Amino acid sequence: MQQGLLPLGYDQSHELCDFVVANCNQMAFELLHAAFQGATKDKFFCIYGEPGCGKTHLFQGFAKEYNLVYTTANQALTANPWDWIYGEQQILILDDAHKVEDDIWWFHLYNLIKERNKLLIIGTTKPPSMWPAKLADWRSRLATFISAEMHSPDDDTLKRVLTKIWKDKGITVDNSILEYLSRRIDRNFPAICHWAHRIDTLSAQQRRPITVSMLHPLFAT
Repeated sequence: MQQGLLPLGYDQSHELCDFVVANCNQMAFELLHAAFQGATKDKFFCIYGEPGCGKTHLFQGFAKEYNLVYTTANQALTANPWDWIYGEQQILILDDAHKVEDDIWWFHLYNLIKERNKLLIIGTTKPPSMWPAKLADWRSRLATFISAEMHSPDDDTLKRVLTKIWKDKGITVDNSILEYLSRRIDRNFPAICHWAHRIDTLSAQQRRPITVSMLHPLFAT
């Protein structure tokens, strides 16, 4: 049985260069890359997937790469997104967009973005076709979003993320370690990063390399 996640006081990198592109997220990555490069005439994009699939990392990575503002639904509701509409920034990234349930708010935002020829990227847990929109005009506009799903990390992605985290810290591990962990770690990026840093900390405390025997007590039932 897996132990609960404990706060270890580390900062998880959300740089685009640290994002591991794999089968579970390649379509979403390529869609956003095309949007940011201006390789598509579409103006409304949705990246959806369960919490922990990597949406926030991807959005924040692109935001830093292109010097944009990353915004969440809660921030948009407490601030004034219309300032962005009338400002110079051409792209708005709005994560957790499904938490904004005001159809009229969305309807006006959509129309202003279209009118001013800007670009909107939203992150949600479900595709636009599954949003509980009650306003018919907003439902019709949801159908115009170009969507891509991000899946939870598979075994290969999990191993690649662990390897990258440890490689960046100068740590090399045997494949047996990766196999052992792939059978025990939850399939989401916060959990993967947590265990990578927890194991690294344990190795430093015990002053010995990471081994399977070292890991046993962490996952004991």
